[in-house]
Amino acid sequence: MPTNSRALTRRPLWIITSYENNKLEALTIGPHLDESFLALFSYEEEAEAFLCLLGDGEKEKGWCSEQTTAAELVSVLLGPCADVKGVALDPLPLKLSREMLPLVSMSRDIFLQYLLEERRGAAGELTLGAS
Repeated sequence: MPTNSRALTRRPLWIITSYENNKLEALTIGPHLDESFLALFSYEEEAEAFLCLLGDGEKEKGWCSEQTTAAELVSVLLGPCADVKGVALDPLPLKLSREMLPLVSMSRDIFLQYLLEERRGAAGELTLGAS
């Protein structure tokens, strides 16, 4: 991801969440139980389409799409999704799409680093613009 494009901090993104006992759970997908990816969507419609195609067992958990910011993504990746392997951008909801995860995902640590660098860069731009 190019660092001069502030796309992640400038535009909204969506994750699929559920709340149980006031605790956030974010939807993760993965080919194996020990490898999961946070599902992240560029558009609300993509998140909603993904939700519509979830299996009945998953639908019962009360999942819903939720707009998120870069700061909230950092919080999710350091909190409830601290154990995910990576972030999958606009994953397909079909079972066979799990084989495509390596093509639409990036490492959790690299994604976090990118988000944090973007935030630092955006803060620097605000400081420079204020003088």
